[in-house]
Amino acid sequence: MNDQDLVRQLRQLRRTVVMLETELRNEHLDVELIAEMDKQLDSLGLDPRCAGQRDLVDRLRESTLTPRPELFRDAVRVCEKLKDAIEEVVGRLG
Repeated sequence: MNDQDLVRQLRQLRRTVVMLETELRNEHLDVELIAEMDKQLDSLGLDPRCAGQRDLVDRLRESTLTPRPELFRDAVRVCEKLKDAIEEVVGRLG
């Protein structure tokens, strides 16, 4: 995948993460957005420059599996880390 395609796909993933983060801040878990992130990572995950994003999406999914009071807060934190990881890769390419 060339740099331009990678940046475009990462920006799309970032938009999905922002939408999920907004839902989580409103204490709503949108599993469809998590599924969308998984789908977006199918092609991104093959690129070695994006290895960290797959791990963070896995952590995000795991943090939402067990209902608990801090679920939304923990998931928002992972979203923030994922956005940072995306921006780091985009910054290196851009």
